[in-house]
Amino acid sequence: MSNETRQMMIRDSRIMITLLSILTVMGVGAVLYQARGIVLPFALAVFFGYILNPVILFFEHRKLPSAIAILISIIITFIILLMVGLLINQSIQSFAEEFPFYEDRFSKLMANVFTNLAKIFKIPPELYNEQLGGSERFQMLADLNQLSMTDIITTTLSSITRFLSNTVLVILFLFFILLGRNQFIKKLDLAFDGKRSAKIVALFSNVNEQIQKYILMKTLISLATAALAAAILFYFEVEFAMIWVILTFLLNFIPSIGSVIATVLPLTIALIQFESYLTILMVALSLTTIQFIMGSVLDPQIVGGSVNLSPLVVLFSLIFWGWLWGIIGMFLAVPLSVIIKIIFENIDELRFLSILMSNGK
Repeated sequence: MSNETRQMMIRDSRIMITLLSILTVMGVGAVLYQARGIVLPFALAVFFGYILNPVILFFEHRKLPSAIAILISIIITFIILLMVGLLINQSIQSFAEEFPFYEDRFSKLMANVFTNLAKIFKIPPELYNEQLGGSERFQMLADLNQLSMTDIITTTLSSITRFLSNTVLVILFLFFILLGRNQFIKKLDLAFDGKRSAKIVALFSNVNEQIQKYILMKTLISLATAALAAAILFYFEVEFAMIWVILTFLLNFIPSIGSVIATVLPLTIALIQFESYLTILMVALSLTTIQFIMGSVLDPQIVGGSVNLSPLVVLFSLIFWGWLWGIIGMFLAVPLSVIIKIIFENIDELRFLSILMSNGK
């Protein structure tokens, strides 16, 4: 066999492997979408497992049995989530009570905006009043007032039921994942022999280390961002400040786009709440500065440094997993991309994909 023929065979085999890999990814994606009712709670349980692992280790170092440490950690987490849920529910009820005020304030604000735009572009008053006047200007608000209370209650109860059922499934998965976390590597070592065992154990350890580091760094930067946002929101006395602080913490787990949403939401309320343009400007500049520094400067550096993913891959994974699993997929986008990258890294034929996914370091 000539050298040229051998090179052609190697090239053809690489093409076949690449095509098979693409088909495999498409097949796995279809399975993940169709089985999301089971796979998504399991993925969430794994994610929470990484968050709770330091807490469990803390209790285990205090000589508590592993099962008791896990149970205490899950109970503490459940209580925190319950308190956050009650706080959000209370804020929503308060917002519903204050809705007439915001409706009136929003109407006046939009009327002022339209009036100023009409003056700037020299639109005749009669044309402005004809096109933008009356109830048609705020048809959206009128439609909101006509919503059936029965439909709202039914939809809310249905959402709560789905959430509780998924929560129970996540907690069940979480308990058993945490209970068997120390035995998993031992089982891998026993299941395979020699170099293969060492390679698989090293792969799992690498995935575990990078994801643990990412979640730790992401949690710290989210806490810092939420603390700074809290200082600003409470200082300016923005309505429902606590709910915006909680959302700021949660949304910062979503790369890039999360910080934008976390800025727009409280800023919208401030725009409606305050009559002083200076106050609105101060709130806007303060929140935007914090989110720019934390979300657009520090966050990409931390994500790239702790998991070695390029910003483009982070953005693409955010879009893909968000499309596949919704907002929860956005939360899990980076950890899942890390797993895929490390798997590619340990397969010789696919190592080039791992290099392309990295940030070049």
